[in-house]
Amino acid sequence: MKKNRGSGLFLKLGVFVFAIYAVYTIISLQLQIKDKKAEGAELRSQVEEQQLKNAEIQSIIENSDDPEYIAKIARDKLGYISPGEKVFVNITD
Repeated sequence: MKKNRGSGLFLKLGVFVFAIYAVYTIISLQLQIKDKKAEGAELRSQVEEQQLKNAEIQSIIENSDDPEYIAKIARDKLGYISPGEKVFVNITD
């Protein structure tokens, strides 16, 4: 009779340890899934941002020979003006 009690206790202890291990593993996997979902969302955001930059660069490449585009860049980036234009500078912020 004692042998059966000891093996029953050992079996219960084994099941208990396995249950603890299973719960720990499930929680760990759930945390990893949550982290990977957040990482995926961040990567999708970065992809969208990069696609917008690529579209802007593609537009620049396609319009690089357009005289109006060249004049706009000269005004905006280099501060050039056309002959006869007057420039007004706002000195207050």
